[in-house]
Amino acid sequence: MRELYRRTFSQVHSSTVIRWEDMETMKPKKRTSRNFVMLAAAVALLAALSTVAVATDLFGLRSLLLPQKTPVSVLDDDGIVIPGEVKEVDAISLSGYADSDESRATAEWQAFLNSYDVEGAAQAADKNPGQVDAKYSQYQVYDQEMASRLDEIVEKYGLTLHSVMAILMPEEWRDAVGAFALEGNTAYSGYIYEDGTFAYDGDAVLPDYGLVDYQFRRSVKGTFNEVILNIGDISQYREWVYETACGQAVTLALSRDKALIIADLGDSFVTVNVLAGTKTSPDNIFSSGPISAENLEALADSFDFTVLTPVEDPGLAVMAGSDPLETTLPDSPEEDALYDATGMEEAFAQSFYCGFYKAVEEDRREDVADMIAWPRVLATESGETLIMTAEEFLPYYDEVITQGLKDAMSENQYTEDRADLFYHDGAVGAAGGAVWFALVEDGKAEIITLQNPEGASVRYGGYSGRNVAGVYTDTQGTGEAYSSLELCDRGDGTYDAAISLYRLTTLDGMAAPRYDRSDGMLYFTSEDQLVEAVIGFSGDTSTADAAAVTITYSELPSLQVGDTFHFPDGKR
Repeated sequence: MRELYRRTFSQVHSSTVIRWEDMETMKPKKRTSRNFVMLAAAVALLAALSTVAVATDLFGLRSLLLPQKTPVSVLDDDGIVIPGEVKEVDAISLSGYADSDESRATAEWQAFLNSYDVEGAAQAADKNPGQVDAKYSQYQVYDQEMASRLDEIVEKYGLTLHSVMAILMPEEWRDAVGAFALEGNTAYSGYIYEDGTFAYDGDAVLPDYGLVDYQFRRSVKGTFNEVILNIGDISQYREWVYETACGQAVTLALSRDKALIIADLGDSFVTVNVLAGTKTSPDNIFSSGPISAENLEALADSFDFTVLTPVEDPGLAVMAGSDPLETTLPDSPEEDALYDATGMEEAFAQSFYCGFYKAVEEDRREDVADMIAWPRVLATESGETLIMTAEEFLPYYDEVITQGLKDAMSENQYTEDRADLFYHDGAVGAAGGAVWFALVEDGKAEIITLQNPEGASVRYGGYSGRNVAGVYTDTQGTGEAYSSLELCDRGDGTYDAAISLYRLTTLDGMAAPRYDRSDGMLYFTSEDQLVEAVIGFSGDTSTADAAAVTITYSELPSLQVGDTFHFPDGKR
């Protein structure tokens, strides 16, 4: 079994939006939208200038801007699509400046897609596959009208189409494109085309900052690339030119929420999408935290751009045989990519999710509740409630599993046994982002997030990175603390914990988040290592006004695995 890498390239296939942030591989095997949404900004190169104001620009962001704005769905802080909310944003080409043949071709293709019923064409292709030639296999082309328009654009600008795509694992990048990621900079799994165009998710350790996440794309000139980047509001970026440690002049751009590194290497165009900005909200799960201009320059220094030019042939056409259109490497790149990103084979993920879908459709409430990872916080119009077990969830079932959620899940199904699945950061999504699930242990998957169109949700507690120190009590309505949970901040994200359970026992130990899980919970281990438990919280976004402890391991006869103790009387 391949190692499950902490960061991989991922492809989000939503019924309403696709984010290049999630590294769309543009394989038309599954129904997808044509709006590629990226959560950062991009800029262009002008080596003669030290600071570029967007107002004058010359070869800055406006030199990459597409003529039309791009409609995108609005996401909440957990990356979930907010039903019915759409906004228009500025977008740029990732293939080069606006006056280049590559960028002009991308702009024309995007204008066509914005005026075409792509979703309808995709749905028709699902029901009647094989209607377009295999030469469009690397693009989201679903019918002959789309194919003909793409041919016109490619011929007009003298470009070629991608023919072969392969997935690369982290250790394969050096052999494929050279050692361009320097010490402290890690390139995780990604994809590469036959001409050397590639993309991946990565991270780098920066001095005086720590770990920053980014997404890297090199677009080789002469080939048509349809991926674009949402930059939000173009007026919000500060731009300047910087010479990296390898001697490459790059343009850097920094805004409140995002940052970019742009390099024109002559035979290719590089965009590094940095998932951090100057005032990044700690609630944004796509962010590494606030970043400064100096941090961004340090990240630019962690790449040796000179290794990437001249572009060398990665040899995919030879690997694929005499007819490179017959095969992509590996044989099933989307399925292999899902496995690499989540640890789940495509068949396993489909089986689990479709089983969940059937349980919802057949109103098997206990089965539905048992497939959800507990504890979780239930959020409704009336507030938040900490739910520790499947049994506790059942009285709230109808508040979450509404007809709106059922409709979203139904629209997501191709057949009874196959759904439109996508993934991000180790989890698999479905129903346009209304449902997310992940492996919680070897061979077992559970639902980790549910959100219906009416706004109710079941998700993790949301206190990752927040200080939840204090004393939580259970007075049983008497005003006297029968049981209590005391958490003392140790200053490093962990807590000294004391749990006093009325007439049962007192436990002292440490509570800390699990860094392999983004569930907002604390995990407790007693000093004598006889008891382990998970601690969850509910409340508003700044305080935790209730807590609960569920025993997950016990050698004490007074405590059984699954026992849950609530501390509902607030924190002091």
